[in-house]
Amino acid sequence: MKKFIGIPALFAFFLCFGQNVKLEIIDYHKELEGKIYSTYQFAQASYSYSRSSLVVVTSKSILLDLSRKIPQCFKMKQEYTDVWILGIDQLNKDYLTEVDKKVVDSFFKKIIKYRLDNGLPGFTLEELNEKKIFLKDSKDLSKYIACGKQL
Repeated sequence: MKKFIGIPALFAFFLCFGQNVKLEIIDYHKELEGKIYSTYQFAQASYSYSRSSLVVVTSKSILLDLSRKIPQCFKMKQEYTDVWILGIDQLNKDYLTEVDKKVVDSFFKKIIKYRLDNGLPGFTLEELNEKKIFLKDSKDLSKYIACGKQL
């Protein structure tokens, strides 16, 4: 009888204290010093502390395309549970202007603040700079996350 009571008690413990996170936030139009950009955040995790992050910098049009496709990809198990995308209008990956760099730094600071506010392991600006991925095409994201169909 004690074993029978232990199983429901264990289940109740995980139900009450387990953290399931699912969110999707998109800011379609932001501006910094005349530079227009968009941001997108997607998270889906069972336990928040172990959440890793994928940080993507791309053009605004690719961000809009990916924001419709990413939730479908996360119906499958993924390594990354936090996806952060910055879409900068008229982005030239090979030549970032000073304003582009300020936009990227502002985006990174938003990521750092979010993770600290939610009790997640923090990142530094240097770590995020090393982690960031530049995408020229939305199909390139499939190199980093598994999706049942081609992005």
